[in-house]
Amino acid sequence: MPDFTRDEYDDKVFPAAAVEETEAFNMNDLRKACARMKEVQGTKVRLEEELAEVNKEFDRIRLNEIPQMMESLGVKNATFDGLGRVQLATDLYASTREGKKNDAIQWLRDCGYASMITETYNASSIKAVFRSMIKEGTMPPDDIFSVTPFIRASIVAK
Repeated sequence: MPDFTRDEYDDKVFPAAAVEETEAFNMNDLRKACARMKEVQGTKVRLEEELAEVNKEFDRIRLNEIPQMMESLGVKNATFDGLGRVQLATDLYASTREGKKNDAIQWLRDCGYASMITETYNASSIKAVFRSMIKEGTMPPDDIFSVTPFIRASIVAK
């Protein structure tokens, strides 16, 4: 069951238009829709897994295979008809070590990079705050936040 239902809110919070009015349904219609949702969900999972494998292969080729070949051939760039120009570029991975965010922020300030520092909040946390507010009958300020309650279906394993 969802944390809230349409009936718990007036149309300002949960517009009636959010639920499409259609002809009467029966349990067979509902079962067909749920079966289709499960099928689409399976396709989504399969494609996400496939994309992860494609990304691994893409990185293997661009980060290892081609740079090794170009180094072995002693070339910095090459142009191929129908493909275009390939060249090597230096890059790096960078992240803040776990538990060192405050130290990193202070280092940035000390080194004159304070303009890079921005305040932020976690999207899941703000959703939880808003969900709680709505349950209590209070809406977040709409001039600051865009909040659209909705109800979605989910299939849980038997």
